[in-house]
Amino acid sequence: MESLDRILDAFTDPSTGSLHAAVFIVVDSSGKRIYSRASGRTKTDTQDAEPLGFDALYWVASMTKLVTAVSIMQLVERGVLSLDEDVRKRVPELANIQILGGMKQGDPPGSMQPQLRPVLGKITPRSSDLLKEWSKSVGRSAHTFTGSIEGYKHPLLFEPGTSWGYGAGLDWAGRLIENVCNCSLEEYMQKNIWSKLGVTSTTFHPELYPDTLPPKLEMANRISVGQGTKSIKAGPVILGQPLKDDLGGIGLWSTPNDYIKLLTTLLRGGQPLLTKDSLEILFQPQLSDASRAAMPLPLGSRMRTILGIKSVDDIDQADHCLAGTVTLKDIPGRRPCGTVSWSGLPNLHWWIDQKTDITAALFTQLLPPGDAAVTGLLIDLETALYKALREKEHVGPKGKL
Repeated sequence: MESLDRILDAFTDPSTGSLHAAVFIVVDSSGKRIYSRASGRTKTDTQDAEPLGFDALYWVASMTKLVTAVSIMQLVERGVLSLDEDVRKRVPELANIQILGGMKQGDPPGSMQPQLRPVLGKITPRSSDLLKEWSKSVGRSAHTFTGSIEGYKHPLLFEPGTSWGYGAGLDWAGRLIENVCNCSLEEYMQKNIWSKLGVTSTTFHPELYPDTLPPKLEMANRISVGQGTKSIKAGPVILGQPLKDDLGGIGLWSTPNDYIKLLTTLLRGGQPLLTKDSLEILFQPQLSDASRAAMPLPLGSRMRTILGIKSVDDIDQADHCLAGTVTLKDIPGRRPCGTVSWSGLPNLHWWIDQKTDITAALFTQLLPPGDAAVTGLLIDLETALYKALREKEHVGPKGKL
């Protein structure tokens, strides 16, 4: 695995690298760490920073979604929820939600009025610029990163099940969990997930545990390219803190050592969190043909590259499951068909490859999202990893790689 060392160390080199810190961990279903390295420093000013370890605290952002999806499947297992029920009966804020069809000239002249129509189908647990215009027309200031569920109270853009957009579904799923269990999402996850895995440093509210949590890894902002760590500077975490609500789509803080325990548990079959049958549902492609056809464009170019999607018209390469995206075809030299994956806004990534019997995660703290250098790093690490596994004749549950 020396090639992975070289890739990571070059990426975090204080003179020529692209970032101050990166962690990459690979685990097999026995729980063995096939590869594990923390490279770089805890601050963007690398001359005045400690070496990076595995227990720094990261805002994992959309990597929260996987945890919320697991929580939903636990409640489905127990018969508390159904994946096909209309959640509007349980989440009052969604009871009167409508679809925003567009904006039109209003009265007085120059003003814009929303064109709204009712939602005809069910809003189930399975499942822009226009919204900016709507927010302006109604005087709405809340948004995704205000740290409150108020940021997600807006019309839908299409009838459920007819298209695909990167939205607030898992944040509303978190509110659904709170309503049916009569507790906060933090309390639910602590009791039903983290305590079962021996996880001690994952929370929506790091401000409540200043004496027990590890220090946060400093967030970096990309200000230029091609100048080593001079291309970044320290920047803020854009999510409003402390959170007003436990946001099931973006709100968690965690450490590499903590989060990899969740990924390993899912790779190993789900116990003690889920049954094997529930895990299969969690990882099963869910999109209709229309939704899958709509997915490549809003995914963005970086995510399309990661998933091996060649263009916005390439609708047969990837699907979406309850846990994240699913590759439908092998990516040569990289992840095979059936690999489930997702990412977090500050350029974090994870994937679970049951065919090869591995799970892996890359942890960084860098904004803005979709950074080209980190995308390149992820693909280089993934390519080197699978090459090394092939050379070592790695044997997974379905035989040699």
